[in-house]
Amino acid sequence: MRAKAAWLIVALSVAVSVQAEISAERYLNHVKTLASDRFKGRGDDLPELQQAARYLADQFRACGVLPANGDYFQKFRATTGTTIGPNNTLRVNFGGGPKTYKSGTDYTPLGISDPGAATGQVIFAGYGITAEEFKYDDYTGLDVKGKIVLIMRHEPQEQQEKRVFQARDLTTYSRIVDKAINARMHGAVAVILVNDPHPHEGEEDALLKAEALMGPEHLGLLAVQVKREVADELLATAGKNLKDLQAAIDKDASNQSAALPVTVELKVDVTRRTRELENVAALLKGNDPALRDEVVIIGGHYDHLGLGYQNSLAPKLAGQIHYGADDNASGAAGVLELACDLATHKQELKRSILFLSFAGEELGLLGSNFYTREPLAPLDKTIAMINLDMIGRTKDRRIFVGGAGSAKELRALLEEENKNVNLKLEFSSSAGYGGSDHMSFKNSKVPYLFFFSGLHSDYHKPSDTWDKINAADAADLLRLTERVALRLDKQPERLAFIREAEPAPLAGMGGGGGGYGAWFGSTPDFGEVENGVRFADVREGSPAALAGLRAGDILIEFDGKPIKNLYDFTYVLRAHKPGDEVDVVVLRGAAKVQARVKLARRPG
Repeated sequence: MRAKAAWLIVALSVAVSVQAEISAERYLNHVKTLASDRFKGRGDDLPELQQAARYLADQFRACGVLPANGDYFQKFRATTGTTIGPNNTLRVNFGGGPKTYKSGTDYTPLGISDPGAATGQVIFAGYGITAEEFKYDDYTGLDVKGKIVLIMRHEPQEQQEKRVFQARDLTTYSRIVDKAINARMHGAVAVILVNDPHPHEGEEDALLKAEALMGPEHLGLLAVQVKREVADELLATAGKNLKDLQAAIDKDASNQSAALPVTVELKVDVTRRTRELENVAALLKGNDPALRDEVVIIGGHYDHLGLGYQNSLAPKLAGQIHYGADDNASGAAGVLELACDLATHKQELKRSILFLSFAGEELGLLGSNFYTREPLAPLDKTIAMINLDMIGRTKDRRIFVGGAGSAKELRALLEEENKNVNLKLEFSSSAGYGGSDHMSFKNSKVPYLFFFSGLHSDYHKPSDTWDKINAADAADLLRLTERVALRLDKQPERLAFIREAEPAPLAGMGGGGGGYGAWFGSTPDFGEVENGVRFADVREGSPAALAGLRAGDILIEFDGKPIKNLYDFTYVLRAHKPGDEVDVVVLRGAAKVQARVKLARRPG
């Protein structure tokens, strides 16, 4: 229900008496524990994550905050990695007879690969990139349908001052999963990846571990990596070698792709690992019989990168504990501290306060996405969600705030309560600072706030350790959060959700476009469907909405290309520009619905 404009004046006059009982020392002790060797970086694929969940539950219990779901745990299954089996084959049929290579020594299956077998002629396809906006395409003139492509890592001219892709750093075109999807889009049945020689001659020609790559559940083709000497043996059949081919491409971005007179037989034995993950949920029940079914949610994820094989920004340190003190032991500890202090105010509560610690955030908001599909309290009775993610590294007392525009009352409420804390609040004009768990609630039209102290050089590295946490400022932010939660508890009416501008998606996680390029207007459901991309939301007035697409539709075809997963959607959308008209096919229930979408430029 939409509140009257006048109620805000009344609400702002409500006095909220909160004792400064938040303890910076106790808060930091929680951070220290969560970011210790004991929990080994809280990776979603590690048993230590479950141990961390039990630590959280024990702390809620010790503070007298009851389980919201029977035993504190809301369980869901997720794909967390890939296991390489023993039955892998790479056999090359040279003119003089076949040669079989050794798995783990000469080559390795990539963790993103589908299982299965394939046989086909090998086609050298340069870097494996199609970038129409830069007029660069390694597949020009090639027919790779039903064949196996050999491609190099990285991208052309990466060390040159003037580069074909006009960027100082590697672009998304260098991502291995994008190269594999590009090969499939061109009809290949398998891709063979090799480390490019330059500028990496002095580095070990290392084979990637299965855990090193993240990708879709079903890639749609086989993928392996070979050593350079294996690639050179393949190229030698056409009188070529890897170093010279790379030098020729890098010289002038010329096309050096060619079919090789050699056939490869591949068998890839990989299995996706799934495991049970747990959100931890605790509840302070409200005292007003008419309002206690309504909830204010305070949440933050507790998972991190574990040993850093996936998503680490220090890939050479894979295998070391990525402690994740700021990301997000800082937020998870904050949820605990707030639960314990708010428990001392439980007699004051009209509505209920639900504390949620999410797993699976680092895999794509899986825990919060599951919660919004299987909520423990109805979403239409959820007053607001407050998300704490990376709140421990403030500078000059500055806190970034997302979501203050998701309900008309929130910004004024925040500014009023901040007079008691005096943090420097910097408000975002969009729906937050990228992908964190508040986005699952935003997609479900729940008003939200997102508190964030900013990125830093230790982000997603083993050096994100507890000793760098600014516990005093974090404690002040928790005091502000508590005041806001108690004010929300006392609102006379529920807040009306307002859709804010959409933020740019994280790399590989977008379907709605970024701040540049073509805009489609959908928000993806991060829980994978078997085939396609489900829309969690379709923004009003967007190209997708104007074409009649709806939340809940599953995109299965875009501009004539099959869409199997979110990575496919990101890939094909990137190849278009504002003004392009594309035909799409979605599943709506059991029916296929066709639509023509005119892509636009993102507003604002």
